[in-house]
Amino acid sequence: MSERLRRTRGAAAVTQPIGYRQATVALIAFVLVYVSWQLFDWIPGSRESVGDLLLVPVDSAATLAAWCASRRVARSDRLGSFWRWIAFALAAETIGDAVQAIYDVVLHRSPYPSLADPFYLAFYPLLLFALLRITVAALSSDRRAKTTLDAATIVVGGGAVVWYLVLGPTALEGGQGVLAMAVSLAFPIGDVFLLAALAVVLLRHSPVALRAPLRLITIAVVLGIVADVLYGDGQLHGTYTSGDFIDTLYVLEFSAFALAGVRQAPPDAEEVGVATERSQQLSPHASWLPYLSVAIALGVLLGVERRNPFFPDVSLVLIVIVLAVLVAVRQYVAQRELLRTQAALRHSEQLKDEFLSVVGHELRTPLTSIRGSLGLLAGGVLGELPEDAANMVAVAVLNTERLGRLVNDILDIERMAAGSLVLEPVAVDASELVEQSIQVVQATADAAGVTLRSDTAALTVLADADRIVQALVNLLGNAVKFSPRGAVVTLTVSPQDDDALFSVRDNGRGIPADRLEAIFERFRQVDASDAREKGGTGLGLPIARGIVEQHNGHMWAESRAGQGSTFRFTLPLAGEPRTPARMRARPLEQLAQV
Repeated sequence: MSERLRRTRGAAAVTQPIGYRQATVALIAFVLVYVSWQLFDWIPGSRESVGDLLLVPVDSAATLAAWCASRRVARSDRLGSFWRWIAFALAAETIGDAVQAIYDVVLHRSPYPSLADPFYLAFYPLLLFALLRITVAALSSDRRAKTTLDAATIVVGGGAVVWYLVLGPTALEGGQGVLAMAVSLAFPIGDVFLLAALAVVLLRHSPVALRAPLRLITIAVVLGIVADVLYGDGQLHGTYTSGDFIDTLYVLEFSAFALAGVRQAPPDAEEVGVATERSQQLSPHASWLPYLSVAIALGVLLGVERRNPFFPDVSLVLIVIVLAVLVAVRQYVAQRELLRTQAALRHSEQLKDEFLSVVGHELRTPLTSIRGSLGLLAGGVLGELPEDAANMVAVAVLNTERLGRLVNDILDIERMAAGSLVLEPVAVDASELVEQSIQVVQATADAAGVTLRSDTAALTVLADADRIVQALVNLLGNAVKFSPRGAVVTLTVSPQDDDALFSVRDNGRGIPADRLEAIFERFRQVDASDAREKGGTGLGLPIARGIVEQHNGHMWAESRAGQGSTFRFTLPLAGEPRTPARMRARPLEQLAQV
């Protein structure tokens, strides 16, 4: 399962549908044509008629892109349903623009309300339903409360802007019929609901499969809301005319919808369930949105109040109070969540310490006794064993040794993480380190039919000999393990500036380029089946790198799939003292920052 998740994560990051670049270029070209028409008015006909006619193609492209996206992800019911509702919303807007174009181009009149308005208004609930269809991960009570407060802050901030610029003035202006007033108020109210849904999408974790398209949909919705607010404000003050630059925002809105549909990649057969169940927050900076909305809202409100105050100052004060209360309560909930998280971390640290205590004393001591007793049996101290019994004892000895290595690895990695591993660096001949390491691994190499070779320059390094031998044994053991019978594993030491460069090269299957760094993580292996087929725990390489880095060295891997691998690390030469004679290892977290 973990391997499949890694493949899914990689596919989600790099997959790009065929035709995305072409669609992007085509839409950019259309936007440039539209802007050039607005600037130079080079298309014959009235601006109202040409503006309406130019909106229809981009609306249709967005609708078609959303519908095609729903077909590409049809194997996933959730993704398919999401894109179908997006297509329905865009289709309603397309029909509305087409009807409005008929009024302006054919009938040469534009009544209000008109038959286009029901389709325009249908866009809001359809898009709202689509956004609410997005699957979100389950949240804790504190995280759910914080997300709700964040969404409420965004809605109040954005809603205040809509209220001051459009909704309130429309309600107070009067002079319209009941139906016209209802339609005029419905548009800004729809924007507020869309803003609420968008806030939920941004603040909660959404499916990874929708990560890239959702960014574009977010841009589209924001452009639509801004365009609606500017349009309403322009209508109230008599500054808007059809074909105005505000219409460019609508063109950009539906261009973004079209790109989102084209960007949606079809999930592979094995990713259908994983792609919709796994989730991530759309942006790591989403937590700043509530504060940003407060700043924007207050800035716009103060500007509106100075320019043309529609309402008494008390309304502004009330909005500020509501925003302040929401932010304060949100901070309280965040602080409570932080305290609970810290308590959980302390509890987990306590459990880890108890586990290490059990491993270090209650498990390792009897394990050593068992290993010794099995060794005596295998050695014939109590008499020669039958062949079957001898084979069973040999298997038991191998497994107790493997369990003992696992216990030691766990203790070593935790000591390194805590910075409690004391090193004793002294001047030591690199050839001695190489010779000792090869002696430890020689029996394993002989059993595997692998030849060990070395080529060591006359160098003296500053190192804790036992720990460096441990690191080299880990590297040589891995090289032998993954080399075919008859292969050669080479260990070389050569000078490199003020360091000695150790290299362990094998002729095995190699390591994919995207795994060269991941293999140094705890319990990570190139393939999930390696733990079963080759043995090992996935701790050898992290321990080896930790030992080297605590000697002020560096370790890395070089490989090409099918051409073997080379693991290299550096150690300081013994000469000018760059480390004290006795040093305590730094925690791995500090080493990662060096």
